[in-house]
Amino acid sequence: MSPRGDVVLSVHVVERFWTKVDRGGPTDCWPWLASVTHNGYGQFRVRPQTLRAHVVAWSLLVGPVPSGLVLDHLCRNRRCVNPAHMEPVSIGENVR
Repeated sequence: MSPRGDVVLSVHVVERFWTKVDRGGPTDCWPWLASVTHNGYGQFRVRPQTLRAHVVAWSLLVGPVPSGLVLDHLCRNRRCVNPAHMEPVSIGENVR
């Protein structure tokens, strides 16, 4: 499993990731319970990198984020890591 192509997550790291998520039902927000960035996005440390938690969740459950796109939180909850609440969009669309 490789959320950024250059980071491979071991089974232990994947298990550690999910302990930091309040995973509810399939339509609920799944809030990130650990560290967040200054602007409210969940962050997950996989040495030597720190990854966005929602990107890790997407990568684990859906696959790689398509090249040139970013994930837009449709629920507007930056701590949410539920892939059902995200959509790959262009950077311009995400800013709007």
